[in-house]
Amino acid sequence: MEHAASIPDALELLATDHYDLIILDLHACDRPAADAVRAIRGLRQTPILLAGPRALREAAAHALRAGADEFLFTDAPPSAELVRHAVEHAMLRRSLEDLLTTELDPATGLLSKDAFQRLYEERRARSQLFGERFTVLRVQVLDLRRAEAAYGARSVEALLQHVAENLRRAVRSTDAVAHLGEGAFVALLDTGDPRRVETIMERLAAAVDAYRHPQHPGLRARLRMAHAVGGAGQDPLAEAGRALGEGSP
Repeated sequence: MEHAASIPDALELLATDHYDLIILDLHACDRPAADAVRAIRGLRQTPILLAGPRALREAAAHALRAGADEFLFTDAPPSAELVRHAVEHAMLRRSLEDLLTTELDPATGLLSKDAFQRLYEERRARSQLFGERFTVLRVQVLDLRRAEAAYGARSVEALLQHVAENLRRAVRSTDAVAHLGEGAFVALLDTGDPRRVETIMERLAAAVDAYRHPQHPGLRARLRMAHAVGGAGQDPLAEAGRALGEGSP
């Protein structure tokens, strides 16, 4: 870890060296934090973690809008666990934002299958390194071929778009969501809390159950969902896939 006494010093380091994370101390910053972030962003897209007391939350808000990734309150000495969580959150958000600008599924606007796979492998590697738990939620829309035969391809596309939009709404902005094709969706959730996962599933099921196509009110969607928690050495994507296949329609 290297320390810079001023923003010009930091920019000089960033101009020549690569860093995995930048921590910007709001108390010690020698210019408005938002200006500092914009200057850093002119050189690097490295995740920026802001650190400062709650009294500086307005300055932190401006810095976040300028391109910083996360704000860590330091009114009391932060625990190592809290710092690690903030760093991981910032890095995950940056990875997701980079993917969202490059590889999307044209049918739903979600991440493509290949982009999700790369993000998933990165998340597994970080989980093995830091021991953090995460969850993979898999969703399968059933009877697509029968629905397409009865109502047409465009109607089914509208249905899948509805599922995609509501799955995206049900999860957090830092959770990755992808369409794997053939009505199969997957979400990478930055949590190991089963209660939150159950809430997401309930919200999605309710939204899909309420769906009515304007020209085809008889078109209804049925979902099958399964989830698995990942940790060191585990493959929750495969586990959730097996559980999905074993479930009953």
